[in-house]
Amino acid sequence: MKRPIHYCKSWSRAKKKPTELWPAGKAEAAHLHRQPYTALVGSAERPYCFVDVAANVVVVGFLDSMLRESLTYAFKEVEAGKLFMTMAVHRDFEADTDSVTGGVTYLFDRSGTMRIRREYFRPHRAETAAASCDPAPLYDMRPEFGQYDDIIRVERQ
Repeated sequence: MKRPIHYCKSWSRAKKKPTELWPAGKAEAAHLHRQPYTALVGSAERPYCFVDVAANVVVVGFLDSMLRESLTYAFKEVEAGKLFMTMAVHRDFEADTDSVTGGVTYLFDRSGTMRIRREYFRPHRAETAAASCDPAPLYDMRPEFGQYDDIIRVERQ
């Protein structure tokens, strides 16, 4: 099922709403000129996720039922039109609050090295590890305007 897409200047994580909704034409012009804009996938008020598109970076923020950013993927353009996921962050929240209790950050490099940092905030402690991974699934193409289905895939195997 194709989800509707809405456009805006950005998604306010603190206010949990779009800043300055834009008509598609304005967002498309920003896309063509490699200027920043945000695509909201699903509803403008309760999106499934948002896609921040800028000159050389694309960030996807997946939202939970309380509009908290529970999962984030950051991609960097490494060749013309070719993206590589450099980071993934998963956050845990305290019950029905916006208070982050901990999370895991994965940093990837193109050679297949993965660094993992698990953090707990009450009390604060952190664990780090390194591992190898197949970097092939971490590549993606820079999305065409309005075509975000591939970049918003949660599973990247």
